[in-house]
Amino acid sequence: MSEQDFFNYLTLALKNLGSAKALAFNIENEIKRLLKIYSTDEVINKLQNKK
Repeated sequence: MSEQDFFNYLTLALKNLGSAKALAFNIENEIKRLLKIYSTDEVINKLQNKK
């Protein structure tokens, strides 16, 4: 799945949940920031350590 497809799904999901456009914008930008600084393995590790 391309990055743009992912964000389209994310935007639709947030819209279906009734979230504001500003929230969708903020989430999209935060995900883009995280994609630039962390690898997939680093994200998984961070999520597992939070439990």
